[in-house]
Amino acid sequence: MNRAPSLDEIEVSVFGPGYGECILIHVGDNKWFIIDSCIEPKSKELPVLNYLEQIGVEPSDAVKMIIATHWHDDHVRGISTLVESCRSAQFCLSSALRAKEFLTLIAAYGKRTMMVNSGVKEFSKVIDVLQTRRNNPKEKAIPLKYAIADRCLWSTKPNELEKGQACKIYSLSPSDAAILLTHKAFANLLPQIGQPKNRLFVNSPNHVAVVLWIEVGDLFILLGSDLEETSDPQTGWSVIVGSTTSVQGKASLFKIPHHGSKNGDHPDVWSLMLEAQPVAVLTPFSRGQVHLPTFQDISRICTHTENAYMTAFKRSKIKKRDKMVEKMIQQTVKSIKPIPYSTGQIRCRIKPDNGTNTWQVELFGEAHKLYL
Repeated sequence: MNRAPSLDEIEVSVFGPGYGECILIHVGDNKWFIIDSCIEPKSKELPVLNYLEQIGVEPSDAVKMIIATHWHDDHVRGISTLVESCRSAQFCLSSALRAKEFLTLIAAYGKRTMMVNSGVKEFSKVIDVLQTRRNNPKEKAIPLKYAIADRCLWSTKPNELEKGQACKIYSLSPSDAAILLTHKAFANLLPQIGQPKNRLFVNSPNHVAVVLWIEVGDLFILLGSDLEETSDPQTGWSVIVGSTTSVQGKASLFKIPHHGSKNGDHPDVWSLMLEAQPVAVLTPFSRGQVHLPTFQDISRICTHTENAYMTAFKRSKIKKRDKMVEKMIQQTVKSIKPIPYSTGQIRCRIKPDNGTNTWQVELFGEAHKLYL
C-alpha cells in the first residue's frame, strides 16, 4: 500500500465513498494528475492527499494538473483544498464553465449559496485561492486550462523523459452543442433585481462533463466522468463515438461514467473504444432516493467485462419497519445508527513496456469486484 510506483510505472487510483469520487493518475517520471475530489465521510479529510503522503509523494511539486470534470458537489467537494496543496498544478475545467453567466453565478451564489455543499460554493473557493496566488508576486501565475472536445490538455516534452514513455492527455468533451445549451441554462438562473434568488439547479452539468483520454506509449485509458447519453446526437457519448477527429486506439482501463447508471452507457463505447475485457472501475452514488448502480446496472456491466470493480458498497435506503418490530428493537437497543460509509480505493498499476499490458489491480477499504 505504501510503495510509490516506479518512474516507468503507470498508476490509476480511484477513491470513492458512497457519495463522492476522485481519480489519481501517475503517468510516469513522478508526474501526477488529479481528476475531481471527494472527502472522507468521518474525518472530512481528502483521501487522495492522505494517500500521496503515505507513499512519499509531495503534491506541491509532483501534481501537474487538477481537472474538475463538472461542478456537481459529489465530484468537487474539497477541490479548493487540492488547489491550495498542489501549488504548481494547473487547474483545468470544462469550457462550459468559462461563460460570463457562470462567473456571474459564482459571484451571486458563491458566498451565500442555498445549498450547503454546492459545487458552485466550492468553485468560488477555488477562484479565491487562484486570485490570491495571482496577486502574490512570489507565486508563479498559472493560467486556467479549459477542456473541450478533441483538445490536448497536456503532453510530455522529449527532454522531460527519464524512464517513462511519452504521454498525452486529451479531453473528448464537452461538445460545442452541449456548451451552448448549458450557457443558456446558466443565463436563465441569473438573479434579477427585486426578485429572490432561484435555487441553484441546472439539469445539464453531466452533459458537459469532461471525458478524458490518456495515452502513455501504446497504452490507452478512458475516464468517463459523469457524461450521460442524450437524445441529441450532437451531445453526450454519441458525439464522441461518432467523431472522425477523436483519438485512435482502444483503452484497456475504463472509468465507467455516472456511477454505472444506464443513462451513462453507450454500447458503442464498449465495442469501439475499449479492448475486450477491459479493467472497468466505478464509484457508487447514494443520496436521497437515488442509489447507483442498480442490480440491473451491475448485470449490464458484467456482461461487458469480467474485470469490473467498485470503490465501496452501495447502501440502500432503510425500509420502514412494522410498528411492533420497531418497538421491540427500541426496547432491546439504545439507538440505531446507519453503517457509515468508508472510502475505498481501487489501485491499478502497469508497466507499458512489459509486453503484456496487464493491469495489476489492488483493492483497499470497501473496494470490491463486481459479479453477476
